[in-house]
Amino acid sequence: MHVIDERLVQWAARASRPQLRAGPTVEELGGFDAVVAAVDHLALGPFLHHLIQATATHLDAVGTEACKPLYDAVLNGLRANSNHAAIASATESLAVRPALARELGPSLTRVLLARLRQAQDAGDDLALALIGVEAADCLVQLTLAGVTQAARLLGAMDEATEDPAALPEAMATRLPRLLGILDAHHPGAGLREALERCLMLDHTCRDAAFELALGDLRQALEQDQYTPMAAQLRKTQDRLAELITIDPGRLDAQLYHAAIEAVLGMSAPDAPARVHTAAATLRDALHLYRAHRYRTRTPAWALPRQNDLIAWSELTVVLDGAAAHLAHDDPWYDDGHTILTALLRAYTAHHTVAVVRNTPTAAVVETLVAPVIEDAFLQHEHRQRFLEHALAHDEELRDGPAVQQLRAALLQRTKQVGNPTDQQADDPGKARRWQRLAHQLGDDFAVFADQTSEDVLDRLELGLRTHDDVLAAIADPKYGRLRARLLRQLENSRDWLPGIADEFSVLLETTLRYAYLCYDIGRKMGGPYTEYLRKRDKGGKKQKVDEALFHQHYREVLQFSALFGVINSEVIDRAGGRTDILVSFGAVHFNVECKIEEDDASETALRRYVAQAAEYQNTNPGFAILLALDKTVDAEGAVNLFDSIWIEPVQRFGESEPCLVVIIRIPGGRDNPNLLRPAPVS
Repeated sequence: MHVIDERLVQWAARASRPQLRAGPTVEELGGFDAVVAAVDHLALGPFLHHLIQATATHLDAVGTEACKPLYDAVLNGLRANSNHAAIASATESLAVRPALARELGPSLTRVLLARLRQAQDAGDDLALALIGVEAADCLVQLTLAGVTQAARLLGAMDEATEDPAALPEAMATRLPRLLGILDAHHPGAGLREALERCLMLDHTCRDAAFELALGDLRQALEQDQYTPMAAQLRKTQDRLAELITIDPGRLDAQLYHAAIEAVLGMSAPDAPARVHTAAATLRDALHLYRAHRYRTRTPAWALPRQNDLIAWSELTVVLDGAAAHLAHDDPWYDDGHTILTALLRAYTAHHTVAVVRNTPTAAVVETLVAPVIEDAFLQHEHRQRFLEHALAHDEELRDGPAVQQLRAALLQRTKQVGNPTDQQADDPGKARRWQRLAHQLGDDFAVFADQTSEDVLDRLELGLRTHDDVLAAIADPKYGRLRARLLRQLENSRDWLPGIADEFSVLLETTLRYAYLCYDIGRKMGGPYTEYLRKRDKGGKKQKVDEALFHQHYREVLQFSALFGVINSEVIDRAGGRTDILVSFGAVHFNVECKIEEDDASETALRRYVAQAAEYQNTNPGFAILLALDKTVDAEGAVNLFDSIWIEPVQRFGESEPCLVVIIRIPGGRDNPNLLRPAPVS
């Protein structure tokens, strides 16, 4: 045993628990000269973290100059140690000793960044890949503490995730959390794009989706008006719902989803039931979350997140107490003091709930919650009398800042709106109470709300919300991402106009569903219409494959959709040719070309068909669809659906705007999947 190891054993045997956490001093390891003589053994072995602890203690005792030989040893260990456990404990020790990290200076940043870059090419070397992540984690903590500059780390993290699929899985799995933390503190650094790239991989998509959802939440909390904040929160909730669908055990996503549901539910017509359900869901999830986190190590950068979850959960409990008295038919006759106290606590939660007032959650209270509670008083005259009676006779409430703030706000809004029992059509309270309805009707909502009874509005709001909730519950997150990507590209066209955009979107969605059907068709499903998708039948006979059968099946799918009345096939004399499928929305027409490719179905090869599809749109909007039946799949198997759908811009001489052709590659002539083998390793 090395002499330094013997001293460590002796020190550990007599050290108290606080001393074990602090680590040995230079004197306890035999003195400065003995440590310098053993620096290589300490730096390159399993006890690198003890070298860091001893160096930090020595720095505090004697100053910088006397520690320089130890600095070099620490940097050498971080640079050359190949033991993952040693590097993990070393970087953890360094992250909580900012004074030492500052003394190591830019050299420390260079060493850790070098380990991060080495990990990108680690291949099957698991230790090297994990060491790179430990280096990145340490740099994140030092950057957040203001010890190191952020610019180089941000650039390195963006570079590392240019192609997440090329990274070792053990490394890539831990990067989305670090990217999310950095994006929270440096929102303009482009790390959101890095997170979106991580959505493409199974082992990174869940954490990446969660971090993107938190980014959406931060954007919501930056809004200062009800409508944009509520819209952004719904977007956040939808992303969390997608994540929960693919990862039902994701407790942190469940917590945020339930908390947002509680906040948005405050303005719903069924607020008491909706908020109570959300609070119960959050309470159960928080119990499981705390049990899961019990006695586990929490990185320093994760502590604010833990506090944020506690803030949202405490706010939800407060909202649950207030929402119980927001129903239109709640008379408030019973236990008035308790009712008013619950409402006031929610109304000023950003002042009275300690854990909320120090977090961005306070913005939600001011913008979303407080106006809803004000509405509860303005909408019913007896509730205002209830408040006035409390102010006159309840000494405990009369002098409280919360009730004074509420009274002042009600007086101000009464002056702005007029008689609170006869609200005008543009009263923002109506848009809050029936937010889904307001979103659906847009500018017409004010007139509609003024001419419709509250009972009818409530039933419409509940119907709309239930429909949306069902759709969200069954949504396929990958399909949603595919559809959003295509629509973003199409929206850039000048032809994306009212009367065109929605119509082409309907055709595109129906065609995407057709592609799903083709990819999942069984060997005995679909009958003769789907012969073209298989190579041979049960008797071993070659299947009939021609364009007519291809067209016929696609047309049959359209016939059973909402487009059944606007489909025409084999339309002649269109731009000097014949279109396969023509879908007509009044004067607006879109063509769908169906081609069979037996030699080369790559993206490059399929481009030769797009000019024909574009030609048929010369007198109509610049959007078309090309369905390409890929007959080359039997040997290598079909490329997955999401890599088989893309948009090809067709720009020709003399035209200022390209025609956008959506290409959808359909696998045809497939044989037995059991015969397929992976491609050789390149």
